[in-house]
Amino acid sequence: MRELPPFARMKTRAQRYGGRMARSLPGSGLRHDCAFMHLPKCGGTSVSEALYATVPLHLKIGILDSPSIRTGQALFHTGRADDSYHDEGPNAETVAAFREQLLLMHMAHGCRLVHGHFLFSETAWREFGARYRYVTIMRDPVERTISNFRMDRRTGTFSGDLDSFLSSEEGRLKAQHALRFLSGRARIAPGAEADALAIALTNLERFSLVGFLDDLPGFAADFAAMFGPRPWIARHNEASDAGVTLSGAQRARLAELCAPDIALYDAARARFASKKGDAA
Repeated sequence: MRELPPFARMKTRAQRYGGRMARSLPGSGLRHDCAFMHLPKCGGTSVSEALYATVPLHLKIGILDSPSIRTGQALFHTGRADDSYHDEGPNAETVAAFREQLLLMHMAHGCRLVHGHFLFSETAWREFGARYRYVTIMRDPVERTISNFRMDRRTGTFSGDLDSFLSSEEGRLKAQHALRFLSGRARIAPGAEADALAIALTNLERFSLVGFLDDLPGFAADFAAMFGPRPWIARHNEASDAGVTLSGAQRARLAELCAPDIALYDAARARFASKKGDAA
């Protein structure tokens, strides 16, 4: 959830609050409480801004802002900025636990919409699953991982080439974003993927709506059928750098790393992509 440039931020916030004001009329807001799990590099920044605009002004939105959480956790635990407090860093489990606490806090506070990079929480599901409808956006896992690599190169988070990325622990974790988020595990050891995948597939069945980055208009229509308002989804955080050309060996390695996420993606498409208009 990177901060937008000033003019884009002003425009986006004007659209957000204009939408929220329009939705404040009786019967025009969200019909259900919504928990939007933001899977990294799946268009969640654009979708979340659109979803904010569907919440009436008199109802609350709970946002788990990733940069602020990482910085705050680093300052709290070390007294300084520390890059180890990151989703794939050595303190990922500490960050994930704090996010779960925020998720529970926002749900307990009665937020109409909760959004963020939170892992699936059994506690949240047990206490609030009957009230909140879970929603997310997914993307082809190979494309998503390449996008993650490109972003890391732009930001300086990872300085090596693609082969180095694919052989690194960071690359493996980022190739398995959906597995980690849906299984509720911040870190999954090599060889433990099958157990985590079984849990993730069970949790995927608990989602009311899963959209796909290659069909955002379809997601908007399905969201409207279920929740009432149709979100207007603009484009934010689009990459401007050159793409990556993969060798056959690199593509095979990516497919191997992404295998659990590919299984989750295929299961989601089988359940949700073929049921347009049945979300009411």
